[in-house]
Amino acid sequence: MTKKTICIFLLGLVCGLTLMGAFAWHAQQLSAEAAPLSLVSTAQKSAPNIALALPLADSSQVSSTAPVWSPESVYTGGDTIAYNGKLYRAKWWTQGETPGQADVWEDTFIAAGHQRSTPTATSAADPTVGKREDFKVVGYYPAWKEDLSKLRYDVLTHVNYAFAIPTAEGGLRPLDNAAQAQQIIRDAHASGCKVLLAVGGWSYNDTPLEATFVAATETAEKRTAFAEAIMTMCTQYGFDGIDMDWEHPRTDSPSAQAYEALMLDLAGQLHAQGKLLSAAVLSGATADGNIYYDAAAHSDAVLQAVDYINVMAYDGGDGQRHSSYDFAVNCAAYWRETRQHPADKVVLGVPFYARPSWAAYSDLLAADKDAWQHDHITFNGMDVWYNGWATITQKTRYAMNHLGGIMIWELTQDGTGEHSLLTAIGQSVAQTP
Repeated sequence: MTKKTICIFLLGLVCGLTLMGAFAWHAQQLSAEAAPLSLVSTAQKSAPNIALALPLADSSQVSSTAPVWSPESVYTGGDTIAYNGKLYRAKWWTQGETPGQADVWEDTFIAAGHQRSTPTATSAADPTVGKREDFKVVGYYPAWKEDLSKLRYDVLTHVNYAFAIPTAEGGLRPLDNAAQAQQIIRDAHASGCKVLLAVGGWSYNDTPLEATFVAATETAEKRTAFAEAIMTMCTQYGFDGIDMDWEHPRTDSPSAQAYEALMLDLAGQLHAQGKLLSAAVLSGATADGNIYYDAAAHSDAVLQAVDYINVMAYDGGDGQRHSSYDFAVNCAAYWRETRQHPADKVVLGVPFYARPSWAAYSDLLAADKDAWQHDHITFNGMDVWYNGWATITQKTRYAMNHLGGIMIWELTQDGTGEHSLLTAIGQSVAQTP
């Protein structure tokens, strides 16, 4: 080998080593941008470390040991987690708020100055909806509505046809829209879904029904006649059971004793026929965190007699007090912990409407295509609060982990397409272990 050849070889070797060093430094910088270091929280210490390959704009790959996000874990500002193939960093304290849907999380890729296309609610990471036999998804369907397309039997396990209306004499008014009820029963049964007849409700023709219930049950003879009327209608149409929606018996009133006697009678008759008995119950807690006094009218004997309870964990007040996540957890805690009701028999209610406008979620979506991403918008010149996609998802996951089901008032208020709240529930059920 000549001296000239040796010099050329050595020069090439030096240049190659220099380029390799530069490339390694650049790769380190890209990794630092995409996966910055964070403080180590208690949640991170307990969570498993899973390496994820995260796509960058130039299709190169960077690995991260960030823990996978868990709705049960607590995160503080600076914590970094992995979710749906992306890295997110917490801006402040958070628990149960979904990355990509809550403002508390920032996409580290975007924060580093890169661009990412906006994901939709039905991204590849959430491809399916589903239901589980051990988890109830109960939806109320009002008899005065006619929108059977909102009955998603791929998600629902139980439909409550609302309502059979009591009379003061201890009977029931003829069932409204009976042909529709029969159609729902046929379709539901074909899909493995049960249909219950909901008795009562808050009012009829704008008149509260509380006094009617009191009159219909004030004597043993009336209670017997009332129970017989309920059983007759249940059998006549082929319902799978009864959901009692007396709003509401009072703790310091004879109505509490009358309610208990009626429910024990119905439980005996329904269970003898293999049918279900559920009860719509008060929230148990107020929006201020206090115990709702009249919740005690749903006695221990009633709780033991029913197959499950539907907790009306909504309303509670207007504004941000309307059915927040914390309010829902407090309501569940009352029935699970204070009343010691079995968790698998507690079904958490969620609203598909806003307050104080009472506008349906579908109307909010029609007015604002991004309403699904929020819990608060201005609608028809009014500030309204509701449960958007993230909150419904958060509540469903809580119910999946701690309760026996989720309940909806009411189904026809749902939106359609990818931003349907039933879709959010179905995806959460399908994805929660």
